[in-house]
Amino acid sequence: MDNTKKSLLLKAKKILRGFAREILIPIILALVVIQYVIQAFQIPSGSMEDSLLTGDFLLGLKFTYGSPVPFSEKKFPGLTTPKSGDVVIFRYPGEPLYPDYDRKRYSHITNALMFGNFYWDHSPLAGNPHLVHYPLGPKDFIKRCVAVSGDSIEVRAGKLIHNGELQTKLPGKGKYTSPYRSFSPRDEVPLTKIPSPGDTIDLDSLSIEELWRVRSLMVQENTEDRFELHLSLLEDGKPVPDYVFEDFMVPVENDRNLLLNTLFANRRVVSQRIEYGDTVKGPIPFAFFAEYARTGFLPRVNESIPVKGFMRVVDYEYFEGNQLKDLAHNVQALNKKAELDSMSPVDSLDTLSKVQKQYELRRVVTKNDTVVHKYVVKKPVYFMMGDNRDNSADSRYWGFVSTENVKAKAFVIYFSFENSDQKFSFGNPFSWWRIPFKIRWTRLGKIIHMIGA
Repeated sequence: MDNTKKSLLLKAKKILRGFAREILIPIILALVVIQYVIQAFQIPSGSMEDSLLTGDFLLGLKFTYGSPVPFSEKKFPGLTTPKSGDVVIFRYPGEPLYPDYDRKRYSHITNALMFGNFYWDHSPLAGNPHLVHYPLGPKDFIKRCVAVSGDSIEVRAGKLIHNGELQTKLPGKGKYTSPYRSFSPRDEVPLTKIPSPGDTIDLDSLSIEELWRVRSLMVQENTEDRFELHLSLLEDGKPVPDYVFEDFMVPVENDRNLLLNTLFANRRVVSQRIEYGDTVKGPIPFAFFAEYARTGFLPRVNESIPVKGFMRVVDYEYFEGNQLKDLAHNVQALNKKAELDSMSPVDSLDTLSKVQKQYELRRVVTKNDTVVHKYVVKKPVYFMMGDNRDNSADSRYWGFVSTENVKAKAFVIYFSFENSDQKFSFGNPFSWWRIPFKIRWTRLGKIIHMIGA
């Protein structure tokens, strides 16, 4: 009996050792590598063409810029910092790191890679579970770093000017495909100096869209604090939060989609064919801007509705700050119209001259509900652009990327699959024969910094 027990015990130990050696240890090592050494990334769009193509699968090196410290938001020292020309993987700066922008309420549990992130809600509303799933965020982006702290950049007619010189040296020189040019950030960015650590930014001196972008930088550098942009519209010195612009003018551009959708919904009928570069008019409530500008996002899922099950899903609608420039222009138009109205001929029966109304757009940034007027930059920041510049959402739209958001340096393409015609589908076994013909064999193993060199 004793021999039988010993034999069973030895077999059990052998099985456990085999399990640990063949399965458990490789899984642990893989998790360590994924967490601290490499970052896998799939190119989802054409914003980096022709350097990186839709369907490219690549690996980035985390330790190059600093691997994350376990159970914290800090990083180990990196081998270097992003340089102009590097292709960088980073966390999208316009997105909350924690659901509802509330780090105290939520604790991060795990990043489940393609399945998104999971959080623990310490104070869920009645009827809701503690477990929260953020399937689409926080998102990772990949772009080329075109400028670093201390550099200057400018975009004229879609062309990048770096430190006073037309940029032609980067491997990705940019694709220029637009049939027209406008004053959108895609085509025109005024001369801008990239802030350096220690620089003091006077918030009161910034335009409203510049203030929007600096607030984003403040959020990136201070994950434990809450920064909000508060807007108010004043008519003759009195707040008018319910004001509706009857003929709000909007240029038709990619970064105005949210505003255009709101305008068309209010108009209900679009009476003309519109094209990029046109300007359309319609009713827009001021509350639209005040609500979105405060944090830059709004929940798509109503938290107050109880969720049946063990998990609640969060998702957000995002706001492009360039729409704030349209708000400022339309407030100026209100004052211009009021001035013209006051100068119009007075009815002969009216003995009083018309009084000109004055409209003012006020904006303040708060840190944990306290107004702030200046901000000191803490760490190096970067300006990112897609190589396919006419078709890329990047720093021209959402501003600087902080060191805090940088995750990895893109290194090598390990797989590439072309399926733009959608003739291959995992759900259709009869299409599987196409797999060898869909693989871009010549791209496998390409070192990214050498592409286009």
